[in-house]
Amino acid sequence: MYWTEDRRRFKRLVEALLGRADAQAEAEMGGPLDPRLADSLVTVIAGEEQLGLDTLCGNVLDYQVRLTGEEYTTITELAGRWDLDIRVIDGLNTLVIPDAASE
Repeated sequence: MYWTEDRRRFKRLVEALLGRADAQAEAEMGGPLDPRLADSLVTVIAGEEQLGLDTLCGNVLDYQVRLTGEEYTTITELAGRWDLDIRVIDGLNTLVIPDAASE
């Protein structure tokens, strides 16, 4: 295993998302988000980038994690680089927090 720049970006993304799940969503999902994010990172480190990113996207949607524009951009760029089916990221744009500077 070796760390590519894309894997480092994914790791930073996971670290940024830790602890940000919607509390009601966690109750509805029957468990916390953080272990699921950690699992997606382990999957990427193991060389299964598509599966790890797919898992992260599904969990972000399920847990209604609000994303910054930068986080959303990172997800879409990694999806393109790792040939992830674009349908996997459908709906993530609804979770992006509007940029305060553009208001």
